[in-house]
Amino acid sequence: MRLLDKVAQSRSPMLIVPASGTGPLISATGPADFATEVAACPLRYVLADDLTRTAAELAFSEGDRLASCLDLLRIPAASLWVEWNDEVHQRVLHESGSSQTRPERAAGRQVGLLVRACEGGCEGLVRTFWSDGPAGTCDEVTLSPLETHVHLADGPEGRRRADASQRSDLVRVTDAADAGVNALLDCTRFRFDDRWAHYYRTAVTAPSVREGVLNESLEAVARDVPLLLAFLLLLNARDATRSARIERRGINRKRAVAGKSPLLDHIEIRASLDSVASVPDGDGDGGSRRPARIHHVRGHIVRRGLNVFWRSPHVRGRATLGSIRTRTVCLAFNAHGVNA
Repeated sequence: MRLLDKVAQSRSPMLIVPASGTGPLISATGPADFATEVAACPLRYVLADDLTRTAAELAFSEGDRLASCLDLLRIPAASLWVEWNDEVHQRVLHESGSSQTRPERAAGRQVGLLVRACEGGCEGLVRTFWSDGPAGTCDEVTLSPLETHVHLADGPEGRRRADASQRSDLVRVTDAADAGVNALLDCTRFRFDDRWAHYYRTAVTAPSVREGVLNESLEAVARDVPLLLAFLLLLNARDATRSARIERRGINRKRAVAGKSPLLDHIEIRASLDSVASVPDGDGDGGSRRPARIHHVRGHIVRRGLNVFWRSPHVRGRATLGSIRTRTVCLAFNAHGVNA
């Protein structure tokens, strides 16, 4: 079962025992509060592992390339659902040095974002969900207590003006070690939603403990929006993705007979990882660069003015100069994490 189905079928309210251990249960925001919205969402994407990896690499290994295209990005619908296999995402984070957490800890975890966008798609409110069991199970769904506010238009100055006109409890996350990723994080601000903020004000009185709760919540969701932005760019880039509509009418008839809730239609979307082609040496360099030996170039995003397209993996170079068979690259990263 997809995460989107688990959320749509959530029925139990989120009730928390008071910190004192006595008194009425406290009602907080939970997955059930969004079940109807996810079921009615007109655009639901499930990312294949290859696209999740490609989007994560674009966000965290080539963040400067993605950041240079932020002016082109818009959220494509008033309501949008995107989900992926989080182990793939966490593996890229670990390989790029953006996270010290071992990706095996995310094995089986599904992550989904419900995005509400303003008219024009330049601003959005994101809620983050996850479940820690395999896709075929009906395990419990967790909702992050944080709202993620995304502001794409107008660049850094516009975002600072938006901050000044919005709530004072919005928190910014930065990554001082990676300018590209930091530019992506600059598009986002975070805050506890009203019900969770009320709960933490009453249940957590020590400032240091409250700060720890905030940092732990930020750590769980802060790196999801860069992946979302990369996916939106790939979605609109020429030749970057291919998709298939998954319709559940047939299986839902059988589920109805068995008294089960229907599953939701969605779009499964993959990266266009075409077979490696040969590209003549000098393509795109205007002849000003020295000829290179034959080497492999991985797929990547290319921007030409207001257009973005996907350049498939290819082999390029001059055969008479030999070929590069292996290359060892030693990477060194400063220890860093997400700082609120």
